[in-house]
Amino acid sequence: MNKFAHIELDETKLAEQTLRYVFSIENTYLESSLFISLLDPTKKYKDLKDNEAFIRERLSMLHFIVDLNEVVFENGISRFNDDTHEQAMIYRDKKVEKENFSKEIFWASENEEVKYQSISHFKSFEEKIIPQKKLYNIILNSPFFNVKGWIEYYQKLLDLKFSEFSERIVSGKTIIKYKPFKGKYFLGIETDYQFCKNNFKKGWWEQPDYKLIIFEKANKKSINKIVVFQKFVHPHFNPPSMSFAAFFGSKTMYDVSEKETVIDDGTRKEFFDDGTVRLYNSEEFGDELKRHAYFYYDMLYHTTKEYIKFIEDSFED
Repeated sequence: MNKFAHIELDETKLAEQTLRYVFSIENTYLESSLFISLLDPTKKYKDLKDNEAFIRERLSMLHFIVDLNEVVFENGISRFNDDTHEQAMIYRDKKVEKENFSKEIFWASENEEVKYQSISHFKSFEEKIIPQKKLYNIILNSPFFNVKGWIEYYQKLLDLKFSEFSERIVSGKTIIKYKPFKGKYFLGIETDYQFCKNNFKKGWWEQPDYKLIIFEKANKKSINKIVVFQKFVHPHFNPPSMSFAAFFGSKTMYDVSEKETVIDDGTRKEFFDDGTVRLYNSEEFGDELKRHAYFYYDMLYHTTKEYIKFIEDSFED
């Protein structure tokens, strides 16, 4: 348990709350979030309540650290695989299998499909026409993401899935979406998206780096941060579905043998007679990435809803 003047974070209370949540999502599409780290993806659990002692033990590994007004967490939960290549591939494939099954259920919802279509009309990648002599320097940073399009998409996903955070403060590159919290305080989701922008330019696909903050308004343009949670994610569901990097890897990395993995990021080359070359990626691949991001934000919403409730119960004004 960690506390300071305004907040007291009891890991045992969060474990009990999370246990109830785990039982409530059994046999729903949300269940795939349990197999990221909490449950063994290679095992079939007939009834989660029959495994209560095991789940409690897994949930007991969390520890909050409060340093002045900053909160971080450490989760000492053990991994199921033994880090051999064969075992790692088995666990990866099983996680993908469970998540794909959840996605089939999720995308069967006409309502979610309509919402997805309404915000996903942007090109995932930019194409480049460059001199052939510069090809091997430039292609190191492929694929070439449409940075502006992706950042706007992330903002729309946050607006859609976390609609209760309806107010906005913009200070320089920092964006805070917030809602009333307790008394004079507000609860906000903060990011500057710079982490994503930097990685996009290197050809890396990453989810945004969000923080959760409790603050009070000093005036119309400035705030006083009371508590800063360095990661906006439920500590027991970190991440809530396959991370963007893991999903991207599952689509671009292929094992030729135990010792050799081939990487194909989907970037294609078209050579022209004038000595230039066109570099491009298919929008079919881009649609897969967009859909995973949409699903990820949905899972983030459902899991962090439980975490926000815990934070609210732990905070005293």
